[in-house]
Amino acid sequence: MSTNKAIEEIRKTRHEISAKYHHDTKELLEHYKQLESKYSNRIYSKKTAKENSQIK
Repeated sequence: MSTNKAIEEIRKTRHEISAKYHHDTKELLEHYKQLESKYSNRIYSKKTAKENSQIK
């Protein structure tokens, strides 16, 4: 069974990011929390979808 090239690339990137944080779960989660805060306006949620539908 062959793996999709996109999936392989995603796994490779995730591994590289993990290695950057020494495969330490706490450090990695902190990194993702910082990204989440930085890009909070881009995160989709049911709440934002509902708010956007009420604007129209």
